[in-house]
Amino acid sequence: MRILAILSLLFVLACSRAEAGHSQGNGTCDDDILHWSNMIEKRSDAPLYEKSKVMAELAQKKGDVWGCENFMEEALRMIRNPYPTE
Repeated sequence: MRILAILSLLFVLACSRAEAGHSQGNGTCDDDILHWSNMIEKRSDAPLYEKSKVMAELAQKKGDVWGCENFMEEALRMIRNPYPTE
């Protein structure tokens, strides 16, 4: 009986999948937009704060997921610590 319980547990663990936060190349830009939205107001002291807002706006207007993800990654880069200046 114990062997069956252990095998069942191993099967469940092997088949489960966990994702933390946002990831690129997953076929959607929604998680990137959500991640940026959660960060932007906390990082208003970033030198590229306004540019990040413009980049995120452009990303959301992109017609393809790949383009949106790339623009959102750039918008996120602009507000990540340590803050870039270019």
